[in-house]
Amino acid sequence: MLTLLSACGPQSGNQRPDDATLRKGIAQLTQTFEGKYPKLKTWDDAAVKAQIETKLPTGNATEAGWHLVWPNASATELSQVYVPWALIGQIPETFKSDTARYAGGKNVPSSVIQDLRRQFLALANFGDYFAAITNVRYSLKNSKYIIFESIPYLPVTDPAYGWASATSGSWKVIDYGTATVGCGVVPADVQAEFGFGCPSN
Repeated sequence: MLTLLSACGPQSGNQRPDDATLRKGIAQLTQTFEGKYPKLKTWDDAAVKAQIETKLPTGNATEAGWHLVWPNASATELSQVYVPWALIGQIPETFKSDTARYAGGKNVPSSVIQDLRRQFLALANFGDYFAAITNVRYSLKNSKYIIFESIPYLPVTDPAYGWASATSGSWKVIDYGTATVGCGVVPADVQAEFGFGCPSN
């Protein structure tokens, strides 16, 4: 029996999605966002529709999704967008080294990452397509602490970072924000491991 291999089928996880797939993902992402957060919308629908109908930037694979940047975008267009992997239908096997924010710590299992993601979105009152949780790392200084980063899919707020700690056998998000996060609750050596510190009194 002879088996022939076809070029059809799912794309390799590391291959750039085609423009049609990315356009569809961006449209779904913006529509979902507008339905949930109309007051946070910073773009004009017609301008974005025209923007994405032209050839899209090449972009690159990140944990949050396929990242596209428009350096010369107008105020009514999208300056950047992370198209979530769930909307693309593929997941890369590896990411570029520049997507790994923290040199310290060690990798965290996917099940823990998904648990932290659910907790973070619930605590921040965000929906599924507001932000991705990335760069999740166990501390090597104290394995009872995990650091993570929150990356918004659309340019509506700055990235944030947060901490989780092991409590009674489970992980709990204990703090998140953009500065002095975890101060007073995360040990100084753990903060320093990931390049952070707290103001001295």
